[in-house]
Amino acid sequence: MKEINVLPAFSKGKMAFSDIPLFEYDIPLSKRLSEGMSKEFAVRLLEAMLYVRKFEETIIRMKSGSFSPSEGFKFVGATHLSVGQEAVAAGTMSALRPDDYITSTHRGHGHSICKVLFRLYSMDKRGLLGFLEKKEDDRSEEELLNEAVGLHLFKTMAELFGKEEGYCHGRGGGMHIADYHSGHLGANAIVGGSFAIATGAALSSLLLSQKKVVACMVGDGAVNNGICLESMNFAAMPQFGSGFPVIYIIENNQYGMTGQQQGEVTGLTHLSRRGTGYNEQNMHARTESGMNVLSVHKAVEEASEICRKGEGPVLLEFKTYRYYGHSLSDKRVSYRVPEEEKAWLDCDPILTYPKELVENGLVSESDVEDMKERVTKRIEEVAVRAAKATDPDPSHIQDGLFSDTTSDDIGKRYRTAHVNKPVKKFKRDSQGKILYRHAVIEALTEEMERDSRVVLYGEDVAEYGGAFQATLGLYDIFGRRRVFNAPISEAAIIGTGLGAAMTGLRPVVEIMYIDFILMAGDQLGNQVAKTKYMFGGKAKVPLVIRTTIGGGKGYAGQHSQSLEAFPAQFPGLKVVAPYSAYDVKGLLKSAIREDNPVFFIEHQHLYVEKDVVPETEYTIPLGEGIVRREGKDLTLISYSHELKYCLEACDILEKEEGIGIEVVDPRTLVPLDIDCIVRSIEKTNRAMVVVQAPGRGSFGEHIIRMIQERAFKSLKSPVKLVSAYEVPPPMAQSLEKENIPGTERIVREIRELLSD
Repeated sequence: MKEINVLPAFSKGKMAFSDIPLFEYDIPLSKRLSEGMSKEFAVRLLEAMLYVRKFEETIIRMKSGSFSPSEGFKFVGATHLSVGQEAVAAGTMSALRPDDYITSTHRGHGHSICKVLFRLYSMDKRGLLGFLEKKEDDRSEEELLNEAVGLHLFKTMAELFGKEEGYCHGRGGGMHIADYHSGHLGANAIVGGSFAIATGAALSSLLLSQKKVVACMVGDGAVNNGICLESMNFAAMPQFGSGFPVIYIIENNQYGMTGQQQGEVTGLTHLSRRGTGYNEQNMHARTESGMNVLSVHKAVEEASEICRKGEGPVLLEFKTYRYYGHSLSDKRVSYRVPEEEKAWLDCDPILTYPKELVENGLVSESDVEDMKERVTKRIEEVAVRAAKATDPDPSHIQDGLFSDTTSDDIGKRYRTAHVNKPVKKFKRDSQGKILYRHAVIEALTEEMERDSRVVLYGEDVAEYGGAFQATLGLYDIFGRRRVFNAPISEAAIIGTGLGAAMTGLRPVVEIMYIDFILMAGDQLGNQVAKTKYMFGGKAKVPLVIRTTIGGGKGYAGQHSQSLEAFPAQFPGLKVVAPYSAYDVKGLLKSAIREDNPVFFIEHQHLYVEKDVVPETEYTIPLGEGIVRREGKDLTLISYSHELKYCLEACDILEKEEGIGIEVVDPRTLVPLDIDCIVRSIEKTNRAMVVVQAPGRGSFGEHIIRMIQERAFKSLKSPVKLVSAYEVPPPMAQSLEKENIPGTERIVREIRELLSD
């Protein structure tokens, strides 16, 4: 149903923008104490900042060799430090609730340390025992907290050292650290890479009514990246009647790597101004001092309340400074001057905040020095312990790549309680057949009815039903909170799907044409595919990415490609390419129940093909191929729409020459059922692979490699690859027909192979 009419409106006038506050929260500690901040909490802020500062200073000492946690120790890995920026980390994490989410950056040691620290500070004895994985302990709460903080710092340092005891079992290292138990969804080494993930987590919180806030920690350089703009626009969508609970926190340390934001690579003095472009509230944007931990705490505290009231998103910029270069290999002298550095050092939060604590009688100067000494000693101790920790066993290198769980056995716990319109099966013809696209709709309908956590979104998938009408009617049944249109932002669609999948939803997101997946290459290959493994195998990522391949419609180079080899290249993704309506329904249902990301490919020409599809419940396991036709003379391997041409070619050759071709359809490209292919080749002793893509770098080449490894001794002749030409898909009908391997060409190629 049409909800908002877009009518012509051409009245003269001017747009006015509300003010963006600058540095309004320069509030003294005495006032914060009078407003209810506890003395213990105020001191905790300093302790947290010191843990971050001393942790990173220890990295510097280890890198230089002035401190060695063990004999012969050599620090290996990234050294992107946030020395100088501690107030942003401590102020932000202290203002969040323990179960709120964060995403972080490659310069995120402080975020990670403080997120868990303030969770521990909030725990009672029972919670601390749980963190320590103990059932009982007679020690005091203070003693347990002390041990828990030590364990947290140890797991952080162990991850930097690439040890099995690290937060991510050494799979991620310092640039990719996460702790899902504490709501830390992961640090990201791709500049801006976490924008959409945080937005997706906020979508999950919104749709599941969790009231959780997401703090998306990003650097100033990330704000110039396209995914920033896509994500902010996505989060500002008004269609749900409530705002996304996400705070985009720009930790503006003045430099991207060496590129200077102000006066060089951006035309803005304050990056908070970017908020004016996304909604009428300027995203509640403001700029505050990132060198003042109380200013940061106040701003994030206020932003959190805005989000919990349903009025997000919020954009905060904190002006801060990194005292060291981009990494320790960057000496920074070519693009910075001593006068600039000294001016920032004079407002160092580790220098200024302790003075406030002393002035307000919370600690003495000697207390501060004792705290610094105690924190330094503790960091050194955890470094020694981490250096002696376990190196991951190479024989377990694949551990954590995929989950072995599904949502098969959820029972009625998540069943959809209400639908807007009765659910009906599509009417079968006299042979029990329905269209391929109707089988897609039935699969989606059944899974959305079965599991209320399944949501569907993408470009034009709601009222219109998608470009190929493969989601038609779902909006009418489940409503806008389950089926909705996304902006034309492929990277945001994929990235938000990841964030939502990690935090409770089971999204099915659609990319209209596979050609457009290149717009989302980072989000697919660097984020979706790597998240589970990179963060130690802890996350479940129940995400399905549906898309189409085509060719044969005259759509030319940017709407006709067969790019299935692109997602198949990234370990961590499963890739499915069903041929029949029966298979597309059974495989899509299985994909939705997977706790792993599945890239699901539907061919545009197959949407109008029919097949027998039972009305009763069924699924098809991912990774199981099928022999579509028995034969003894040759094994023909293909998938998706190319199978139609292959089967037609087999009919011609059998009828005209009595040649028996065995046709194998892997159905799932990753994991590939190579056993099914090998069994066939052992019978026929010859093989041909047919793909719609150009041969170079195609998935067909991978199949041939696997055949060479597993069935070489059974082959009487080399495996032949039949593919498109090494050209972009042409538009002209004569050229397009020649480019895509059709029935006649496949017949010709088979005859040539069998004549050898």
